[in-house]
Amino acid sequence: WHHGASVSLSGAEQFTDAGEYFPLALLLTVLWLLALPFAQSRLAAGHWTIQYHSLFANAWRNKLTLAEAALFTGLFWLLLFLWQMLFHMLKIDYFRELFEDPIFIYPVTSLTFGCALYLIGSIEELTSVVLEQILNVLKWLGLLAGVILAFFTIALVFNLPGLVFTGQRAIGAVWLLWLIAVIVLLLNAAYRDGSIIQPYPRWIAQLLRVVVPLMVIVSLTALYSLLMRSQHYGLTVERVWAWVVAGAALLYSAGYSISAFARGPWLSGIARVNVVVSIALIAVIGAALTPLLSPYRLAANSQFRLVVANGAEVPDDAGTTRRLSMGMTPLQYLRFDSGRYGRARLEELARWQTGPHADGIRQSAQEELAQKVRWGAVPASDIPAVVAKLRIFPAGRTLDQDLTQELIADLRSPAHGFAYQHFADDGAAGVFIDLNGDNIDEFVFLASHRGLVYEKRAGRWVFAADVARQAAGGKLDLIGELIRGSLAVTTPK
Repeated sequence: WHHGASVSLSGAEQFTDAGEYFPLALLLTVLWLLALPFAQSRLAAGHWTIQYHSLFANAWRNKLTLAEAALFTGLFWLLLFLWQMLFHMLKIDYFRELFEDPIFIYPVTSLTFGCALYLIGSIEELTSVVLEQILNVLKWLGLLAGVILAFFTIALVFNLPGLVFTGQRAIGAVWLLWLIAVIVLLLNAAYRDGSIIQPYPRWIAQLLRVVVPLMVIVSLTALYSLLMRSQHYGLTVERVWAWVVAGAALLYSAGYSISAFARGPWLSGIARVNVVVSIALIAVIGAALTPLLSPYRLAANSQFRLVVANGAEVPDDAGTTRRLSMGMTPLQYLRFDSGRYGRARLEELARWQTGPHADGIRQSAQEELAQKVRWGAVPASDIPAVVAKLRIFPAGRTLDQDLTQELIADLRSPAHGFAYQHFADDGAAGVFIDLNGDNIDEFVFLASHRGLVYEKRAGRWVFAADVARQAAGGKLDLIGELIRGSLAVTTPK
């Protein structure tokens, strides 16, 4: 409900085409994987007492079962592909057409995946054996990960003074967070449900106890890097989620470090830390699916404040326009990437009246609101005036009102905006010529490298095709060539 009402700018039929389903599906999947083990443990035990061995077993088994079911479904579709290719060689394309039909793909894939879940879940012993093998292999990678953490942290500490005191973003947060995630995964592969008192030989276990607290340094560095980026460029949706991940990483790092210093079985406090972080993540992700902690709302408010404080262009330290990911300006981000929250903030900026940057902010926001597509551009030429003065060939022919309106509308279209932004400067012409040998002239609008073709259908001029000049070389003297009569219609090679 929240995504449809406050985030999605697409209509229902455009939702999947716009790619908006993927981040929502990913978020719901993560939330589901976090919450499901608690529900499974409650159903199995009949009460809400947290039993870590049950949470551990269910969490790992869920992921393993899903992976195996996905593999089974993939192999099923490979067999169907082989099936249709074999019959295709015999010129029988019925199966190819059937297997490509959505009415076949959706139910068959769902049923296959569901059957795979049932078959895999019914063989409890097999799943347990595969899980045991995977965890046993992963735990030995923990030693290598610990060595990487130790050497990297030593190198990082020597760079920290320059990083902190100069304010430079000398290192990105992404790979730091990946390092923490890998360490957490491999430590849990060794600890499992806590039933194995000594998963490593004594010297390896002691080495990891010493190395684990270094995670705190890496986590704090990641948070500092995020803080610098957020102060300089404001929050984005991705950056809000990065803060969530970095916060979880710090909780894991601090909790595991306390466990490493505690006496008793090896890292015995991991279980409590995992439960606390899981519940915290469930709460945060749940709140992020509502207006309470929506990353789209937080990002829109942050970019709004950035524009109000610095103006529409938001120059950086070098004096150039500050841009976000994918080269977007803050106003573009509000228009296309922060949902309806951003659109509302942009409409507010389009009415902005206060502050030294008010005029520029208001004009830029109004122009951005007029954009219909993300990378659309307002053509730089005065299109009606240029079309009115367009050179027409052969001499004596003129544009009627219907053709003029069609041409102006197409040149203003964002689909053609980049190609014809400066066609007046490059030289352009209109040519009436028979392109298909039916003794009826088509109209070709020609710029130096591109063109548009129009034909009459039922008494009206309509767009028919694009034209592209493929010849190599410099700028074409289009008008000169047309005056010299260097024009012909030939059958395409």
